[in-house]
Amino acid sequence: MNASKIRNHIPQTRKASVIAGYSAIVISVTLIVIKAFAYHMSGSLGILSSLTDSVLDSIISVITLASVYYASRPADLDHRWGHGKMEAVSALFQAVMIAGGGVFLIVEALGRLSHPQEMQNFGVGMLVMVISITLSALLVWIQRKSLAESNSLAIEADSLHYSSDILINTGALVVIFLTMHGAPFWVDVLFTFAVAVFMGKMAYDIAGKSLDMLLDKELSEEQRVQIIKIIEDHSQVVDWHDLRTRLTGTNIVVMIDIEVDPNMSLKAAHDIAVDLEKQLIKLHPNADIFIHIDPAGDKTDTRHRIKGVHI
Repeated sequence: MNASKIRNHIPQTRKASVIAGYSAIVISVTLIVIKAFAYHMSGSLGILSSLTDSVLDSIISVITLASVYYASRPADLDHRWGHGKMEAVSALFQAVMIAGGGVFLIVEALGRLSHPQEMQNFGVGMLVMVISITLSALLVWIQRKSLAESNSLAIEADSLHYSSDILINTGALVVIFLTMHGAPFWVDVLFTFAVAVFMGKMAYDIAGKSLDMLLDKELSEEQRVQIIKIIEDHSQVVDWHDLRTRLTGTNIVVMIDIEVDPNMSLKAAHDIAVDLEKQLIKLHPNADIFIHIDPAGDKTDTRHRIKGVHI
């Protein structure tokens, strides 16, 4: 499927993610250019920290945009559940890249301890950091608007590390200011170590969310309670069992067995399932709902018995 056809298949809720993806690429490339110039002029490790982060951002943003396009593909013969988990793969790659950037900064900081270098051109460095903070804040605002329309893990991960850019750039600005007023060189080195640790923590958090999706972790307890309430409030549902949920990209999958009057007609039982499906779709518009109907009291099927749940 070529790019134009893929674009035509992107749901309206996904288009906001695509806009955020393109915005991230444009802004990250702009930041690389101005930060590289600032590092060349100043020699600041703080700016190098920020530059390293921006280089990673540009690579990650391209991958994020590609993953949004791929995840938007409709289900096909080979991927009947769709392609949504590509977002988790993208986010996991982001985590690896961010962790690698942190290691690079630690190596650079250790080298600077052995061979101190005087910072220069403070004004250029401070100006670039102010511009970087402004552009990063603009991008985070665009990404947050996108997330309000599309719960994209790839964009959420991208937004998380761009949000961290604001903190990193602000810290670099403070370090340049302190150095300009006589602070020792190790302040710059200490800040670089702190950024590396922060990047490691961020990579850990992103990787955790990615693995949760890839390993089909259940939705939150709050979300499960909402689903259960809809089912139990239905007057013709006698009982239920084997509720299973998972997140696939921006879609939610809900699978459950409901028990109804065994003397009920197939049509009437089907109507109950359709009614529940409509209510659950109102709760989660992007959900795929699978409802299996059992006669009340019959729990002998082994379709998907869950230890401790199917009694």
